[in-house]
Amino acid sequence: MEEAIKYNKNGFQKPEAVKLSFRMLMEPLLVLLNKAASMVLADRPFYIAYSIPGGVYGYFQEHEATHEELQAIEKAIRNMIYNQEKILYDQLNTSELLSYFDKYDRDDMIQLIRSKSPQIELDGFPLAHLNGFGEFFPNYLTEDYERLKHFQLQPFGKGFFLIADPVFFNRVMPAKAIQSKYFQGFEESEETMRYLGISSFAELNNVITEGRLPEFIKLSEAWQARRISQIADTLLSHPNKPRVIFLAGPTSSGKTTSAKRLAIELKILKQKVIALSLDNYYLPHSQIPDDPQTGMKNFELITALNLKLFRQNINDLLAGKPVHLPKYHFDGKGATPEKKATVIDPDTYLIVEGIHGLNPELWRDVMDVESFRLYVSALSTLNIHDHLPLSTSDHRLMRRMIRDQLFRGYDYRETISRWPDIIQNEYKSIFPYQESAHALFNSALVYEPAVFAHYAPEILKDFDSDNALICEEAKRIQRLLSLLIPINPVDIPPTSILREFIGGSSFNY
Repeated sequence: MEEAIKYNKNGFQKPEAVKLSFRMLMEPLLVLLNKAASMVLADRPFYIAYSIPGGVYGYFQEHEATHEELQAIEKAIRNMIYNQEKILYDQLNTSELLSYFDKYDRDDMIQLIRSKSPQIELDGFPLAHLNGFGEFFPNYLTEDYERLKHFQLQPFGKGFFLIADPVFFNRVMPAKAIQSKYFQGFEESEETMRYLGISSFAELNNVITEGRLPEFIKLSEAWQARRISQIADTLLSHPNKPRVIFLAGPTSSGKTTSAKRLAIELKILKQKVIALSLDNYYLPHSQIPDDPQTGMKNFELITALNLKLFRQNINDLLAGKPVHLPKYHFDGKGATPEKKATVIDPDTYLIVEGIHGLNPELWRDVMDVESFRLYVSALSTLNIHDHLPLSTSDHRLMRRMIRDQLFRGYDYRETISRWPDIIQNEYKSIFPYQESAHALFNSALVYEPAVFAHYAPEILKDFDSDNALICEEAKRIQRLLSLLIPINPVDIPPTSILREFIGGSSFNY
């Protein structure tokens, strides 16, 4: 059904019937949190550090909120939801925004606005507020009070979890969240970024304008290389001597390059290794199930893979038999066997990478050997401003839009139209298994969004789709990236994970 778009007096587009995404639940909650926090803890600024499954993690700066204070903030938010307080919207020019945020002591917003390119106007950015304490978004918000009332505010460590989707949070996070590998991955990344002095769009813009970008790219790449090296060392010292490494993660997380770089690290340590991609086990398009809502082939389902062939190939390889591995050609006809057979010996590591690498359904009936499970995801800890993190989903969507247009013949319309099904499947079939991993690798590079900004003018253009929601989502991403000073990719090394999406990699895919 085509969504009707209406314009309010300020010209904002607001879909009347929207299938709510997590972002559409989280963003109104952030506006409510800002107002509630100002009521309970006036003059105590808070910081939303990053997204977590179903919510965000944040803390008050220079103040550890007590349980009673957090309860009072939660109560204030619940009262606003119960009363269905309407979020108000204003569109202000640059000088008006600077005056507004100066009034509310939001240095982060002042720095962001001043750091962006002066040629970029702030058209289409709504200031969302509840009669004060406004938030700055690249999109119009949608308040669904019936779903918002299920939110939770939980104390955690020195801060809190603001949870928009408790069902998903409880399904994915362990009972003791401090044990979560996902959370630990964010903590490790944020600590490194704090050391490097980059945690926001404004700080990244300053690095670029001050001429410090080449060194920062080298530091970011070196940090990732060190982490991959540590994982290789862990594999070699593992007491169970695992032969198979299942490397998994959501779409556009950089699994393929991560697998290739891990293979190189193992070879440096004088180990034999081969890598297999689950992409080569896709069934012909005629056998891949259709999504009942979109009518498009759903490549995100594990049933889109030839599991029988995969299990047979793995068992034969581990048994020392020659195997003609499949090679997928993205022509819709399925894979064809390679002419040269592959044979491995008992000392060879076998890396299997794909979105379903941690799904037990994949390994069923595979030879009973010890395996090592590695989860890869782009855990972005770069914030747009102090109250709005760049979500891992948006980070991966930007990667995929660029790769799809440059190398797979899809423009942003098809990428965005497929995205809800991708996310839905990840919630069901990928994220629930992330905590079963032995290790986690964060593939996000802090400078990446500014590279996306370089490609945005070419990728996100010609907003003439018949689907108004797709156009509005593309405009949201375009507005978001307009806050960054674009980075020309010339200084990005050919071994970078980012090259998997923008081209110029020294690896073959």
